[in-house]
Amino acid sequence: MVHLAATAAVVACSAAMMEAVALARRLAPLTRPVALVGETGVGKRLMARFIHAQSERAGPFVTLCGGEVLDAIKPPLTLDERWASGVGQTRLRSPFEQAQNGTLFLEDLPLWPREAQSAVLHVLEEGSITPRGVERGLPLSCRLIVASQRALDELVNAERLLPAFRWWIGDFVINVPPLRGRFPDIAALSYHFLDRARQEFGGSLPTLLEPEALDRLLTYRWPGNVRQLRGAVEWSWVQAAASAVERIRIADLPPPVVRGETAAASVDLEARRALSRWAFERTGGDRKRAAQLLGVHPNTIDNHRRAATR
Repeated sequence: MVHLAATAAVVACSAAMMEAVALARRLAPLTRPVALVGETGVGKRLMARFIHAQSERAGPFVTLCGGEVLDAIKPPLTLDERWASGVGQTRLRSPFEQAQNGTLFLEDLPLWPREAQSAVLHVLEEGSITPRGVERGLPLSCRLIVASQRALDELVNAERLLPAFRWWIGDFVINVPPLRGRFPDIAALSYHFLDRARQEFGGSLPTLLEPEALDRLLTYRWPGNVRQLRGAVEWSWVQAAASAVERIRIADLPPPVVRGETAAASVDLEARRALSRWAFERTGGDRKRAAQLLGVHPNTIDNHRRAATR
């Protein structure tokens, strides 16, 4: 649980992401279902795991994808025959059973067939599931979290989401913002993935980003969001490590990132101040190390921090 909380905190440096994480913390202890809405790659599954960890539920975190749901359940409440025909006398359990006292994460819900959505909705409305070969229904005690790349009302209007599912979720919706424009989050995640690359690939260098390379990461549009950023940083680490340099250079970045569309022409002053606050906190108040992370003079860190407290 500590690891999950720490990982979520890494990406919650910008105001938009901090608001989303704060809402997730408030909703975590509840039994109500929650919908996570955001573009592909923004970290909806990570947010779902964070909610599960914060809920302190004793059961596991189980993910169910749209392609699997009709193999897992068969309307109205019975399980597919293969779940009941397990090896020997052992009955295979559905994801709903596996997630008892835990969390069931329904991934990309609006992409599911309507039959699959109806099946899940029926289980939820009944509050129980009846596997074949079991006389009594099993109470449903798992907490559900659903994910969507588009707004729920938009999907209902496009007839991609059952209206009943929309009202079942209600207002318990967390919008996970896209990565572009979240300057402190991009910097925090870049160094987080840089640290992980050193651990996973084995090596001591590089440990920092050149200012030009960091600026490019900050202003790039990131259509693949956090997932794309991770791949870009890992590629850059491999490229820079081959030259045994301390800092990742702009030439080490993937060509699509170097040549691709930007979300911002430059990083504005307010964002620079936010970046200075993040760097100062990451280094435990060491202004020189904070300046190294951003490639600026230590006085810049001091000036930005003083301006932020006025």
